[in-house]
Amino acid sequence: MKYLMTMVTLTFLFSVSGCASKPDYRSATNGSVGYSEQKITEDRYRVQFKSHSKLVADASDYALLRSAELTEQQGYDWFVVTSKETFVESEKQQTRSSIGFSQTRQMEKNCGLLTCETRSRPSTAVGVNINSGINNDRKEVHSILEIRMGKGIKPSENSYGVQDVIDNLSKKINQSL
Repeated sequence: MKYLMTMVTLTFLFSVSGCASKPDYRSATNGSVGYSEQKITEDRYRVQFKSHSKLVADASDYALLRSAELTEQQGYDWFVVTSKETFVESEKQQTRSSIGFSQTRQMEKNCGLLTCETRSRPSTAVGVNINSGINNDRKEVHSILEIRMGKGIKPSENSYGVQDVIDNLSKKINQSL
């Protein structure tokens, strides 16, 4: 019995740790969560990050991080966000409950040695049913950035240095693992 309990516990821990270690930050495949990009011109890209999170800022941060990685891969030093859109799709699952009321007549039959007596009386029933399901608030967040990449000195405060973004936002991903 002790061996069985140990095996069940270890199986549970491995399955939970396997799910928890899968990062949200990954390449999207077939519309799944993660990042994707589309080349617009030689130095312009559209970068999208889709996540399931309660925090809208996570998707924005991950889109910025992917923009920095892409900028570095293309041989540029900085990027400017020229357009930004964020979409949030919420799906709520509420608990279901019901209240019921019924009124019937109860029949009682009492029989003795020679005769039977039948009595009828009203009966009322009230019922409450509460489904104790979890209230699930699921958010699908899409952060879409259009960026322009450049080399050399950053042109303004609105531009992002590739290495600064990678250094700062990579820490966030590593902490969530």
